[in-house]
Amino acid sequence: MIRPAILAVAMCVVSSAQSMPYVPLQQPNNSVIPVRQGCGLGRQLVDGICVSNAKVRAAVRKCSARKMRMVNGRCEPRVRPAAAPAAAPPTIQQPAATPATPR
Repeated sequence: MIRPAILAVAMCVVSSAQSMPYVPLQQPNNSVIPVRQGCGLGRQLVDGICVSNAKVRAAVRKCSARKMRMVNGRCEPRVRPAAAPAAAPPTIQQPAATPATPR
């Protein structure tokens, strides 16, 4: 009686072992959640120094009032794109008006 039970268990183990795929397990690719530039909550990295968001917003407002933009913690003039050359007027000659002919 014990022999058939052992044989059944052995068959279950052997058959399930053969049916397992040979695919490697998936590894977690990013288990660390990055914080805003490494400065923590409510702060950001500006020119290598951690500064509070309120100070950054104030500096951006100050630059905007001067019609400038904030770049790496400094106000720089806005660069306007070069104006496209004006389109030349068409040079196609219009046909001369023909005199009206009576019907």
